[in-house]
Amino acid sequence: MKQKKLDDINTSGFKVPKDYFSQVEEQILSDTPLKNKVEHSGFDIPDSYFDTLEERIFESLDTTQDTKVIPLINWKKVIYGSAIAASLVLMFNVFYNASEELTFDSLDLASIEDYIADENFTSYELSQLLTYEELSNDNFLESEITQDQLKDYLLNSSNIEDLIIE
Repeated sequence: MKQKKLDDINTSGFKVPKDYFSQVEEQILSDTPLKNKVEHSGFDIPDSYFDTLEERIFESLDTTQDTKVIPLINWKKVIYGSAIAASLVLMFNVFYNASEELTFDSLDLASIEDYIADENFTSYELSQLLTYEELSNDNFLESEITQDQLKDYLLNSSNIEDLIIE
């Protein structure tokens, strides 16, 4: 079967006899037996009913009465609840943290290294924090580095590609 493009199709493909829709209503009504029995529908509208309908509706509405607005959220309860929650958080922070005293020795060395790395300190800024005695070569020469420490440092904190290039 040869298919046509949609732009070339001019007809819908359905055919209806001539004057079909002008006669459909008469054919349907003639087939129903109720039309012959009922001449009047039973619904009557008084004369000029719709002329005064709008005025009568507005008269029945009482617009002078103030309506009471009921809020969805009771703000007093929200404030009380937030005050209780804040006091509990404050109480737990004061009593729980009072037992632990924070010292420089209790800090993890990795946390200090991460802080220094994240803050992007320059070597000049770090040198201002240390004294001349702490930066002397004697301090670095006196400390001994074991083989295990050196292996751990090379495996964890250096890049193997950088070592191969050097």
